[in-house]
Amino acid sequence: MISLASRRFSGLAHGGPALFMFLLMMLPMALLSACRSQLQEQLYQGTALGTGYHITLYADLDAQERERIAVGIQSELAHLQQQRDALMGSLAAAFSGAARLPFAPPISLGDELERLLHALAVDHLTEWLTDHDVENMMVEVGGVIRTRGLPPGGGWWLSLEHAGLPEQGAGPRINLTGAALVHRQVRPTPVTIPALPRTLGISVVADTASEASRQALLLMAADQQNTTMSQVLGMDSAARLVVKTPQGVEILYTAAMEPWLEH
Repeated sequence: MISLASRRFSGLAHGGPALFMFLLMMLPMALLSACRSQLQEQLYQGTALGTGYHITLYADLDAQERERIAVGIQSELAHLQQQRDALMGSLAAAFSGAARLPFAPPISLGDELERLLHALAVDHLTEWLTDHDVENMMVEVGGVIRTRGLPPGGGWWLSLEHAGLPEQGAGPRINLTGAALVHRQVRPTPVTIPALPRTLGISVVADTASEASRQALLLMAADQQNTTMSQVLGMDSAARLVVKTPQGVEILYTAAMEPWLEH
């Protein structure tokens, strides 16, 4: 028994230094592999389409890949800028010079086109990044936000701003994961009855930024057509409404919005 134990200790004595050297050589490789496996935050921001943009990615990218993404984003935005300029130029030409139309354009027409272009840009950039193997992202253009995938900490938790209020403050948070968020302020109608509730702002969550913008426009149209608040809240859209009443300002949510809220 004693000799057997002696042989075991002898074997460990010979194998110990070799094992230690092996682990010592493997440690840097293991640490490098662990660092590479972590998703690092990549930020891209600037101005385009008459507004600002912010893009947050969580991806394992080297310097060359980061540069490729940055150049690609700039190229896509430049292409979208050309389309915007052409559209706005056509709109301006339609109401001026020899081609002048016999009626004035709605004041909000240009603003609506700008907001629609921002939503289209968000969707376009999201799909472009996905096509270039980026899985976790948050894309924001002009206040329109869309997410895909997950950040390291879990969901994309965002604070709902009180769109439409004179002083914006932090509201309830939503987990905007795999969806888009659009905020819209509602212009008052020419004839407003003070005693009736009036919607000041609308926020909508949908699968894409374009769809969220479309639903926000439908809610705004319903509000301007004197649709009752109960009818608006009964619509299928996931929406938050800021409503001014004779008693003050109220924050209302549709039933479809509840699952997105933090409880």
